[in-house]
Amino acid sequence: MSLALARSPAEPWWWQFVDSDVLEYSVHYVLVVDPEGRPRSMLSRRFAAMSLGIVRALGRARRERDTFITTGECDWTSFVIAGVQTLFRMRRPRHVIVQFIMRERTASLGSRLKYAFMGWCFSSVDLCVCSARAECDYYARAFGWPRSKLAFVPFHTDPRFLDIPVQDGDYAVSAGRSFRDYDTLLDAWEGLDVPLWVVGYKGARPAPQNVTIKREIPLADLTTLIAGAGIVVVPLEERRISIGQSVILQAMAMGKAVVVTRVDGTVDYVEHMKTGLLVPPRDPAALREAVRLLSSDVTLRRRLAAAALEQIKTAHLVSHYMRGVSDALTQGTR
Repeated sequence: MSLALARSPAEPWWWQFVDSDVLEYSVHYVLVVDPEGRPRSMLSRRFAAMSLGIVRALGRARRERDTFITTGECDWTSFVIAGVQTLFRMRRPRHVIVQFIMRERTASLGSRLKYAFMGWCFSSVDLCVCSARAECDYYARAFGWPRSKLAFVPFHTDPRFLDIPVQDGDYAVSAGRSFRDYDTLLDAWEGLDVPLWVVGYKGARPAPQNVTIKREIPLADLTTLIAGAGIVVVPLEERRISIGQSVILQAMAMGKAVVVTRVDGTVDYVEHMKTGLLVPPRDPAALREAVRLLSSDVTLRRRLAAAALEQIKTAHLVSHYMRGVSDALTQGTR
């Protein structure tokens, strides 16, 4: 059996780490996206050209009798393939969306209409792979899907982070943009004497004197900051979807002690007092005490960092993710 992957022209960073020995399926690429970039509107010529390329890729997958066609997240490629298969009641090849994620449904009319459309469009999708257990349950309820339509596979990180030289520095780093609770972070830092670098905060409130804020920096510079930090803090809003895992897993792969908000998207990755510290949402006092504990207890900080690194090596590399997806697909064919 083979797995056709619809994707952008440039190979993703993780492709070089794919281990065919861990897969039940052979994998090949189908190039479908305009190299000039993804379209912003369904009314653009670029969208029409991209859609035509996607339909052709789907036709090729059917002719070659591919078992699955896989897309990432919920981008245009996922919507076009799902929409075509739903409209024409096509069940082969089986459509799989990895890293499935969608903003939560709200009471607004726009949100309800959006979810109604997605429920119809994605009805032909065979499997949605999520990065949090609770997220699977949420989508099953929100869309009225059977739970078997969703699978949890722990997210992965770049194995190259394991080889970066690091130091146990005297400062902390916090990074990321999506659903970050930087207000709680800045409240927590009042009274702390630990220097903090915040990357990605776009608010306007004044920060304590020992806090340095950078709205945007290159990933290489962020990696350098994390490499020299003693603590990485990931403050998050209380959401039911996957959030925060990329920064958390990078920090763990670089042997850093992490302080993370306890939400649905993090409890599958950080075990309190074993691989990091979990703190309640919107609780600056708890966050402050967690940072104080790690900054004052070198033995604990390094023990948590070592355990976090070991967890990455055993559960969060590309080969682990591919094995998990492969197992989910195999179980679905039985």
